[in-house]
Amino acid sequence: MLHQRAGRQLLSQYGYFLVLWFVIQVFVNVPIINLSRGWTQELLTDGVKILIWLGIGLFMIHRTKKNQFEVERPFQVNLKFKPLYITLAAIVIYMLVSAFIQRHSIGIVATFNPTMLLQDFLVVGICEETVFRGYLLNRLRKIVDSEQSALIIQAILFALVHLPKYLTTYPVPSVLTILGQLVTVAILGYLFGWLFLRSRSLWPGIIVHSVWDLLIVLLIGG
Repeated sequence: MLHQRAGRQLLSQYGYFLVLWFVIQVFVNVPIINLSRGWTQELLTDGVKILIWLGIGLFMIHRTKKNQFEVERPFQVNLKFKPLYITLAAIVIYMLVSAFIQRHSIGIVATFNPTMLLQDFLVVGICEETVFRGYLLNRLRKIVDSEQSALIIQAILFALVHLPKYLTTYPVPSVLTILGQLVTVAILGYLFGWLFLRSRSLWPGIIVHSVWDLLIVLLIGG
């Protein structure tokens, strides 16, 4: 059960962040994408992502008392966490099989551009994990009675914050496509959250998140 006062505060913070990101996506990212290409577009959109996501995430972590977090030092390194490597192996196999089923071959897709390495490998993972696991789940776990409830709530919120991107894509994807994407993102959000709580470190989730995004653009496309 969500403790009322702290829960309302956390959900209101999420609401403000969602609105902010929607405004940024509509009035900043879409014009950048329409008016620029290549490394210029990539550096500008990555700069916006780092400022809005990583900046806010680090600020919220810094201003929150450590006793209000489940994990006091979320950026501590824990690379001896065995489920990290099992998860990495599983997603690599999954992506290879998916690529073969969809394209009847395994290789780098024609749509891949080296500029994608910045956003889809170096930027998105660390930014999104900082906000959603480093702060939101880290704080949520202290005010929710069970770990499973905290994981499910943050996974749903993680999926919903991707809506602005889907709604500002042209042409807009079908409702079924958007729902399918949201379900996938929610499942991934649950997985990243589980990695964080079990390892007590953001780095396993950051690594898995980054590798997933990279394999999508390398092997699947999109």
